[in-house]
Amino acid sequence: MMKSSYDVIIIGAGVAGLTAAKHLEDYNLDVLILDRSDRAGGRVKTDEFQGYRLDHGFQVFLTAYPEASKYLDYEALDFQSFKPGAVCFENERSFTVKQGNILTSMRMAFSPVGSLMDKIRLGNLRSELRETSVNDIFEKPQLTTRSYLEQRGFSKKMMSRFFTPFLGGIFLENKLDTSSRMFDFVFKMMDEGETVIPKKGMEEIPRQMKNSLNRTEFRFHTEVENINGQTVYLKGGETLSCQRIIVATDPTPIVPQLEPRIQWEDTATYYFEAEESVLKSNIIALNYKSGSLVNNFTVISDTSGEYAPRKKHLVSVSLNRIPEKSVEEVCHDIKNELSPAFGIGVDGWKFLRNYHIPKALPQTVETHYEIPFTETRIREGLYLAGDHMLNASINGAMKSGILAAKAVVLDI
Repeated sequence: MMKSSYDVIIIGAGVAGLTAAKHLEDYNLDVLILDRSDRAGGRVKTDEFQGYRLDHGFQVFLTAYPEASKYLDYEALDFQSFKPGAVCFENERSFTVKQGNILTSMRMAFSPVGSLMDKIRLGNLRSELRETSVNDIFEKPQLTTRSYLEQRGFSKKMMSRFFTPFLGGIFLENKLDTSSRMFDFVFKMMDEGETVIPKKGMEEIPRQMKNSLNRTEFRFHTEVENINGQTVYLKGGETLSCQRIIVATDPTPIVPQLEPRIQWEDTATYYFEAEESVLKSNIIALNYKSGSLVNNFTVISDTSGEYAPRKKHLVSVSLNRIPEKSVEEVCHDIKNELSPAFGIGVDGWKFLRNYHIPKALPQTVETHYEIPFTETRIREGLYLAGDHMLNASINGAMKSGILAAKAVVLDI
């Protein structure tokens, strides 16, 4: 039976809202989380479909995230690692970039991804970031990532063949307008830890977080239309009142007076069933052909066998844009782009499901690692959480939830 009153209402059962609830529980506060979806997770969800596990868009987790180990049981999540580096391809041409031994491997020193000086500059950047704290990274001047990398002397070949497709898949934009602080942070996290997925899908992360909550209550299939004062108006006419409300989702629709409005990057992911793995490795393939539809793909069941039924393979294909074509036409275009480099096996892929996600990552004009927690309070009794407050990452979402919860505790 649900309580009649709560100390805090949180709108949004994503990573930010779940982290905020965990912190509030530490102070023995009664929390109610509202979410319009059918389960917790926000943008981090996994569907089970015909024996496959399909993440909502291709997502990975970086084990070096500073906040994550405080709230997650890594061993229980049974992380499965991607191989460092990538397969880079254009039409029928492909080559492998191995990360971690670029300076010591003669074969990598003369690989087609860039010049020898590019490899040296990459090694220097890695060494520099290992000596730079995360907080110091977010105190550095902000440039666009493209300007930052060009100022460091990376060649046009290195930019087009590696950085643009690689970072385009992470930032979901190929102009590389994302803050250089975010590049340094992601590059450092990848270098200092592993790039992984939970064995049974990305949704295992928020599921574990939800299961760790002892007194927080949830109402799913519950859509908030707006907030007026300390009253939450639900779709259907019901109202809820609470002295402390945290909006841990896109606040634009429910707090329309809030400025500036959040802008979003979109993405599209297509999943295919395959009889064989064309990569035969737990690695990501990057398409560096200019103007291509496909940004990257991976046979994700090579990384975790739990993503596919026995003797089957699951291919995850991420696109550079949401296409305005039929599914059949998009699948045809995908196969046409990939088969020259990876063979006729691509032609036999069977389409499973696609995800068009218009709000995949927030565009953060000012990228931060931390802000004073009082800045999460937009007025008395109303607080914001979400990775849009800091930086677009699971770590940013967790940190924002902590900051909002601290502000609530201070005000109670």
